[in-house]
Amino acid sequence: MTTASSAKALAAPSAGVFYGQREAREDWTGLAARVKSSTDVANWLKAQKADVDAWMAKNPERADMVGGWVQNYLDPKTGALVTWTVDSPEPARAASTAEQKYYEGWVAYVRGYNIARTQMAARIYRLTGDTKYGEWAAKQLDFYAKNYKTWPLRTFNGRGQMYRHGLDEAYDSFTLVDAARLLESYAGSARNQAWRDGLFLPMATNLKTVTTPMSNIALWHYAAISGIALRFKDTTLLDYGQNHTQGLLATLRYGVTADNLWIEGTFAYNDYVVDAMSKLLTQASLEGRSSTFQAERDFTLRLMLAAFDYRFADNMLPTPSDSSAKLPVATPAVHWKLFRVLPTYYGVDLANRWRTWESLLDPPSATPSAPTLPTVYTRNFPSIRMAVLKSGNWQAFFHYGQATGNHAQEEALAYELYDGTTQISTDSGTVSYTSPYHTDYFSRGPANNVALIDGLGQSSWGKGDVTDFTASANRLVAQHTNYRPGVTVSRGLRVTSAGMAEQTSINVNSTQAGIPPASKRLGIAFHSACQISPQAGLSTAPAVALPSAIGLSYWKETKMWTAGTNWTVSLVCGSKSYTLSVSGPANQRVYLSRAPTTPLPTLRNVLYYEAVGTAASYSSEIKPLVN
Repeated sequence: MTTASSAKALAAPSAGVFYGQREAREDWTGLAARVKSSTDVANWLKAQKADVDAWMAKNPERADMVGGWVQNYLDPKTGALVTWTVDSPEPARAASTAEQKYYEGWVAYVRGYNIARTQMAARIYRLTGDTKYGEWAAKQLDFYAKNYKTWPLRTFNGRGQMYRHGLDEAYDSFTLVDAARLLESYAGSARNQAWRDGLFLPMATNLKTVTTPMSNIALWHYAAISGIALRFKDTTLLDYGQNHTQGLLATLRYGVTADNLWIEGTFAYNDYVVDAMSKLLTQASLEGRSSTFQAERDFTLRLMLAAFDYRFADNMLPTPSDSSAKLPVATPAVHWKLFRVLPTYYGVDLANRWRTWESLLDPPSATPSAPTLPTVYTRNFPSIRMAVLKSGNWQAFFHYGQATGNHAQEEALAYELYDGTTQISTDSGTVSYTSPYHTDYFSRGPANNVALIDGLGQSSWGKGDVTDFTASANRLVAQHTNYRPGVTVSRGLRVTSAGMAEQTSINVNSTQAGIPPASKRLGIAFHSACQISPQAGLSTAPAVALPSAIGLSYWKETKMWTAGTNWTVSLVCGSKSYTLSVSGPANQRVYLSRAPTTPLPTLRNVLYYEAVGTAASYSSEIKPLVN
């Protein structure tokens, strides 16, 4: 571990966040006694049975249904994401691509829901001995074992047959494996062998094909392979899952950076990796094999605790790369998934407030007082290409580059800014990957606080070069020499107790010897939910259209002014007001538009300013407005 992160300190039980490693257990006898002695627990079990009973009565799962991808469950006419419920009718099958994907997305939801109810029924059987539930759950495993290899092989991402790609099979494999474990004695050797040979081993074989190695997807694949190997005591398969050259341990060694955050550079995918490991580590503990995965436990703990270093004063995290939502510093549901093996305050607290199979079978310790979190201060996290700059109440998150291309957006040199708990500028994140709002807007430069070249953001991911980091001055400067072909962009941020200062330089270089570079529209985008109003230095003028670039068409209600070298606008953020002052080239054009943000259809303001040429340098400063 590196001193750049407080994850190591937080991993000490004395810090009050992490409680120390433990083994998962299942107290079926104790839970049965509580069902008899507690009306609340008895009612909870009654509700579980009612849930499964209702699904058993209508279960539409069939062998002729080919599973797809839930992110394709989009209205074929509008492209809008549709919410699936147990009452969503089976769509008509059709020849068009959109309608077929919509149908297969519906199947994916049905299949995932059925698999979850299979585990629930197996648990009810294990608790009550009611063979109605045991047999129904066993028949679902029979069904998947019989039909797995009859479904078409899909190669959209890896290999899968229950779904469109392997990741969803990896995710659901843990639920299926747990159901098989709970039904092992009930099913008998022949049935268990049929499940192994018809479903689990063929699934593991498919999961060996990984289209995106050394990614969160690869980790899920190898974790699932290891889980299947554990259940069926297949030492060769387990060795493959853990120790293949691109297997579980290799992926963790590559993906867990020296700064303890997952290399794909989003807090959501950091949590997603922790989710995968929570399933494997809990299963290994229940199978009596936790010692086999000690290295994996250590990696998981580092990932789970890394986010504390980046939190803002409202205990929310930045939203770098293609995360879909702003997350709290400790996502309670993620910590909950590990409370049985790597308990933290947040996981134990939620386990004590949630009534679930996990917390009833494996009651957590009492939740103590909330821990005092370590102070956030200025730090550079070079392996993940992020920095936190903090002085007094002011804090900036600087995403100056990307460590890998997976899940990168056009947001190199982007920043987010807070004054205490006041959000001055934040990253919107994104929406469903199949939505045009993701592909054409939120993943693009115009949706981020970045430099735009003829309206376009960076052309490909890059790590960037830090040219200056002065912790005592809360200042970092980074540069991308290939921001776009022939374009170098440098940006520096500095935070003081009185605000933030930013400098950006854009230089267009010749791409062919002897031919001077062509002039371009060189600009800066600044997004804010605050009200933005023009102040000094801006003059009305005939409108010049925004650059014709992907993403900018999503900006609406655009107004334009011209400016000299210096101009200001005001920002009203709730009860607080600020001045944004800009210095730059002469003959600037300044635009104010309304732009999409999340959750859709919410809009917020975007300020964009530009000059035409082969070089432009801008300085901006945000300070509290002094009346």
